[in-house]
Amino acid sequence: MSIMKEKKILLGVSGGIGAYKACELLRLFIKAGAQVRVIMTTAAGEFITPLSFQSLGADAVSIDMFRDKRDTLEHVNWADWGDILVIAPATANIIGKMANGIADEVLSTQILAYDGPVLIAPAMNVKMFRNKAVQKNISYLKSIGVSFIGPEVGQLASLITDIGRMAAPEQIFFKSRQLLLGQNKLGGKNVVVSAGPTVEPFDPVRFISNRSSGKMGYALADAAAAYGANVTLVSGPTALQTPPGVEKIEVQTAEEMKNALIKYCKGSDFLYMAAAVADYRPSSYNKQKIRRTGKSMKLDLSPAPDILKSLGPSRARVVVGFALETENLEARAFEKMRAKGIDMIVANNPTEKGIEFGSESNRVTIFTRAGRKIRLDIGPKFDIAVEIIEESLKLPSGRDRGKK
Repeated sequence: MSIMKEKKILLGVSGGIGAYKACELLRLFIKAGAQVRVIMTTAAGEFITPLSFQSLGADAVSIDMFRDKRDTLEHVNWADWGDILVIAPATANIIGKMANGIADEVLSTQILAYDGPVLIAPAMNVKMFRNKAVQKNISYLKSIGVSFIGPEVGQLASLITDIGRMAAPEQIFFKSRQLLLGQNKLGGKNVVVSAGPTVEPFDPVRFISNRSSGKMGYALADAAAAYGANVTLVSGPTALQTPPGVEKIEVQTAEEMKNALIKYCKGSDFLYMAAAVADYRPSSYNKQKIRRTGKSMKLDLSPAPDILKSLGPSRARVVVGFALETENLEARAFEKMRAKGIDMIVANNPTEKGIEFGSESNRVTIFTRAGRKIRLDIGPKFDIAVEIIEESLKLPSGRDRGKK
């Protein structure tokens, strides 16, 4: 079952121009299988209507404390219903009310009655955000365990570019999912994840690469952050957003990825090698664009670096590899695991229906050095990532390997 399936989310929307983005956030929650109730301030209703949220699948929308009540104790019952309260956008006004225990309209009343995890996505003018009173309120809320995401630097309603824009809905969704997972099994651990393809140029405008989207590696980084790890994501070129709480190192070639992993794996606890690293690269590089001649052209290729073999003493205590195979999956996965001396390998076949390149789902089989075989049926890549991490936590570390 999906981690988000049937989760109950309270989505608070306060009065700011970013209120329209809450519609996209609601859509992401609904698509992931969650149930959502929307709580709007009266000011939010000046930017977007309750009907918009109802049309997008919200279970219910509350905007007035006294009019059209379904339940005289709605502010308490809704608070008991929700697994998480997400406020996006959160204005300086609603943040101030939260910090000072003020409950004078429907959203602030619900907030005061709610005692679960809270995620705030601030959105306001840069001068308001930097105001000492606002910063004091934010600092206080953080000190009592309230989570924040953003704001980002971008173009504001005043048409200036500065900090104050609400975080992207996808980022808020990622952070909400991390909080709902609610784990700290990797707390204090250093985790490195490689993801995406590498590209190997043979002239200034052309290169060879592969069809990896990077989604599995990014899901692993996302899940590891949800488990409390310090996560470094070494990524080839992708169009994906970096998950909250993750440091991303961008690389292009297999050589660049090797050098980055040697640097960041040193002293790390876990390495999840999910990148689709090129096996071969052009033997030479032309400084000028190769011109079309109408004749056939031969491209000479040489082996790219074997990154796992190159890590040497920089290798993490636990190393999880990935094997993408289109035939003889089990045999080739075991062969790769033995040849590279890794602790666990995750194998899949992207030609299978539903888990093709770029899809949101995966189906994998996990093999360990101890001979265990774990088959994970098709599911969202984030959920598969959680299962992979859970299995890797059962492995002995490099320090303990071989001990009785």
